[in-house]
Amino acid sequence: MNPDLELDGTVRIAWLADGLTAIHVAAPQRSRAELDAFARVVADVALLERSVRGVRGALRDRYPGMLESQVRDHGGDAAAPHLLVTLRPPRHEPDPRLAE
Repeated sequence: MNPDLELDGTVRIAWLADGLTAIHVAAPQRSRAELDAFARVVADVALLERSVRGVRGALRDRYPGMLESQVRDHGGDAAAPHLLVTLRPPRHEPDPRLAE
């Protein structure tokens, strides 16, 4: 599976639940492979969970402290409210030169 990338850098998963039409998956500062892998997990969860609350809970269990999610009723298509799920950027090691 190599999901199509949207213009905003997210992967869109069609999903009809709680009045939403899709889940958009983002993984800023991560590789395309990491985004695709995360999108596959979100898609699998979305097949089983039929509510925003259920998706959020299942993803929080798998990625504790690593996610943000929000319902958006605007964006590229104002008539298409969606859930945006973002895998936070990876933590970076502090630059040792800045500690001097």
